Amino acid sequence: MAAVAKQKPITAIDVELAGDILRVVNTGLPELASRNAVDALTELRLEHEPIRDFLNLPPNGNHLINSCLLYPPFEQGSDGALFLASRFAFAPYAGTALMAAATVLAEKQGSTLSADQQHFVLDTASGSMEVELVRRNIAVTHAKWFVSAPDLLINTQELLRTGGEAVPVSVVNAGLPYLVVDTDKLNIALGDHSALSDAAIELSATAGSQFPMAQFGIGGNYSQYLVMFFTKASDNHIKTVWVSDKGEVANSAGGTGALSVLAAGLGNGALTPDQPALIEAPGGTFECQIARGRASVTATVRTVARHVFLPR
Repeated sequence: MAAVAKQKPITAIDVELAGDILRVVNTGLPELASRNAVDALTELRLEHEPIRDFLNLPPNGNHLINSCLLYPPFEQGSDGALFLASRFAFAPYAGTALMAAATVLAEKQGSTLSADQQHFVLDTASGSMEVELVRRNIAVTHAKWFVSAPDLLINTQELLRTGGEAVPVSVVNAGLPYLVVDTDKLNIALGDHSALSDAAIELSATAGSQFPMAQFGIGGNYSQYLVMFFTKASDNHIKTVWVSDKGEVANSAGGTGALSVLAAGLGNGALTPDQPALIEAPGGTFECQIARGRASVTATVRTVARHVFLPR
């Protein structure tokens, strides 16, 4: 824990968002020598890995917590710089983290914000990201993240499993690389998280061999496929479960995960083009839309806790 022990007391604000708790750290952050978001992400990965466990795991965290680090902006015209510091890795961003960070910024400014709807821009290692907030008095009630539409790289192609059977999958680059799989084709119930965990480990590794990221020019942000399992609930309503390549099951779909499911559903005809869709994970639901090359993810947000952690 040497990297954490050098830090000053850490202030964090927990924001509940579609079943996740996003822990936004805005003081006591690791000091960075880097002067842009790309280099800063590399520096965090090389020198500050212990802070992820410090924030996310007991005694300070739990299985619902995913943290992000909110720094002052690197770029002129930006409101801050954000890095995801989740349980599974440092990453350039997550849609949920962006929405939570914007919520913290807005509530910090409080009554100085004159509009009921407020727009924020955040630097990330993948470029600038936009979030629009809806407030009731000072409290933020909804957040909407805007981003370029994800890339559907493979639309329903068979993946040969280790046992010899083939399963249709889609591959989506939504800022992070996703393998999107219909659980009905696996004969696994969406609620069987143990089976989904085992399947995700196998499918991610197999997809890495059969669909190497190098052929798509992706993988710089995260080098293994994350897996989105889904089943269609009704018209424009998809139920899903996010699982990491290590078999970690999340309570939320995450913003990028929800968009990957939407992109795959549009590609295979399960969802109606240009219409909002509900992407429901065990912990909560996002309203998502992809239209004319742009995508958005909307969720209710609520600040639930404030912490000061003393480094060990």
